[in-house]
Amino acid sequence: MSYEYNEANEVEKAGTGKKRKVLVLPFHRMELVETKEIKFNTSKLASSLSSDNEPIQVEVRELVDVIHAAAQDPNIVVLYGTFGQGSGFRAGGLAHIEEIGNALKVWRESHRVHLTPNLTYDKTIVRSSNGSPKPSYAFADSFMASVEKGNLEYNLACAFSHIHMQKNGDLQLFGAFSSNYFFRSFLDRYGIKAHFFKQGKYKNAPNTFTESDYTREHGMSVRNLVDQIDAYERDSIVNGRGAKGFDSMVWKMIRKHGTFTGGEAVKLGLLDHLPKVDPLDNLLESNKDDETKSTMKKKMGNETDVAAFHADEEISFEDYRAVLVKRKRSQLRSQLRKHQQNSFLKTYPAFDYLLSCLGYQEKLIQMKQQEEEEKIAVIDIIGSIDAALAQKTIASLRKIKKDPKVKAVVLRIDSPGGDVISSESILQECKDTPQPIICSMSNVCASGGYYIATGCDRIFALPTTITGSIGVFGVKLDLTRLARKYGINVQSISTGPHSAMYNTFQPMNELVKNNVAQNINRNYEHFKLLVAEGRGLNIRDVEPLAQGKIWTGREAKGNGLVDELAGLDRAIEYARRTYTKGEGEVERWPKKESFFQKLSKVRKMIKGDSTLEKFVTLCGVLPHLLQYPETPIAPNENVTTESLIKSITSNPGSVHALQKGGVFLTIDESSALSHLLMENANKTHPLSLVNSSLWRSET
Repeated sequence: MSYEYNEANEVEKAGTGKKRKVLVLPFHRMELVETKEIKFNTSKLASSLSSDNEPIQVEVRELVDVIHAAAQDPNIVVLYGTFGQGSGFRAGGLAHIEEIGNALKVWRESHRVHLTPNLTYDKTIVRSSNGSPKPSYAFADSFMASVEKGNLEYNLACAFSHIHMQKNGDLQLFGAFSSNYFFRSFLDRYGIKAHFFKQGKYKNAPNTFTESDYTREHGMSVRNLVDQIDAYERDSIVNGRGAKGFDSMVWKMIRKHGTFTGGEAVKLGLLDHLPKVDPLDNLLESNKDDETKSTMKKKMGNETDVAAFHADEEISFEDYRAVLVKRKRSQLRSQLRKHQQNSFLKTYPAFDYLLSCLGYQEKLIQMKQQEEEEKIAVIDIIGSIDAALAQKTIASLRKIKKDPKVKAVVLRIDSPGGDVISSESILQECKDTPQPIICSMSNVCASGGYYIATGCDRIFALPTTITGSIGVFGVKLDLTRLARKYGINVQSISTGPHSAMYNTFQPMNELVKNNVAQNINRNYEHFKLLVAEGRGLNIRDVEPLAQGKIWTGREAKGNGLVDELAGLDRAIEYARRTYTKGEGEVERWPKKESFFQKLSKVRKMIKGDSTLEKFVTLCGVLPHLLQYPETPIAPNENVTTESLIKSITSNPGSVHALQKGGVFLTIDESSALSHLLMENANKTHPLSLVNSSLWRSET
């Protein structure tokens, strides 16, 4: 694989006397999430301090920001990704892989000046050259195939300029597959009847319970999705490795071949080098002096490209992330000083006049303009859309709409859907928000997720984002046969034919069936109308796009359901460029409580309970709980000038901290339904068996 390298330019950099560092990204122990909550686990903290192999949870936007920052950092001259055995990297979906891959492309194009971040590798939006491309190295012991979505690790590695694999490792490019579970026979066997009502031939989630095999429409949907994932994997390899001769016949042979040895992969151009061990230490050693470099070249032979590697010091992802946090704190302190200056001018108008008399009018105007900061609010809508998520989102929107500094809102949606009422509540609140709203789709923005997106002014998606599923279904479980089978006699008295509709131990009558069918049909027609109005389509043209069909982001853009193929950063940049003066500050919503804020609640609870207070005092815990501040600031992504000032001025003696942490889980619609029976003890599930009010219309 060819790689452009300018020796003179790198020698000039070396003469600056600054440390040339390699940033190491440990993909083999990363768990990539959309957003995380702050949690405190002492046992996990202790183990992580004693081991470099503990998994680390990283938000996708955080990793992208780190790569972007490194691309513009003259001290970071090499990027190094470690993949371990090629099966440890955990991402929420393919869209996460794409966002990271786009950031790595920005790294490889960092010698140019770009108009916007998170490029889709479009050379036409590159302005001018300002140096040489920075090299990036990837190393894995093996690239093992991931379950269902192809070889994600190798797809990501293809965004690096050099790919290494341990000499005796394996490369598996088996392709993508999808499996679905059908419980019809299981339900019949145990006397459980599931009444499903749906609008949309391709609304296939209920098939898990109503069918014993794929229906024609279900099979077509799954086949299309698997083919799209496979196409993404092929494109990643062809574009990243420059494998232009890989036609359909070659790919068919690759799929049929099975596991590739390292030697076979190198011959095909899928790998660059086969070192015996991870070459990072040897590469760093080679940059001690010219004599050592010459010795290392002889020692390693063709095991790696020593010439392109110019770093002489390693910096870990965690350490570099900490450096960026310090930079952000420094910027916040600078903003705080400016705010204090402006507050002083407002308090003492005479001083304002004095500065004008002394010829500082221009500086004074600049300070006043800086006080009028603009913000872009990013609201996370993550997971199944239910009443709790709707309440949090609506509460955020109601606060945002009252803030004149917020010029635009970006909805970051990673959701397979949820109930109609909650989706409708969020949508109507969005429509009532005066600021323009942009949608950024993550891994999944389907069904109820897309329902909400219809009210947005512009929609961004990644090519592999799963979206659409414009359809509605409802379910009512009938457990009367199951009850009789085990000798349970359920008797009830009602005042009308619809009274027992939500009871799982009452059979469904014709009046209830007709009523439910009408409700489902009404919700479906309303959903299609929202799509037509939001996307500027004729209502007749929506039906072929609806029926519960799922689309990839690329397909959705082609049929008008999505405006632009790009990630979160491009969506934010669009909002900043379109609705602000160009410097809008990003503010995350809903604002998360820090560990110290949660600890403050615990402290108040203890103070209000004399027995509990005596107990923790005896345990020696109370003094530690009482030393934390009452008003610590929010997590660092949510820290704004306003919140920082408010926190410090309200409690100037407090010790403040920027905290991060937490987890989230998102699953697709079919998987959610598949877990319906197996999670009947989980009362948070919208269709829980233990909840007698089981009926829910879902989008």
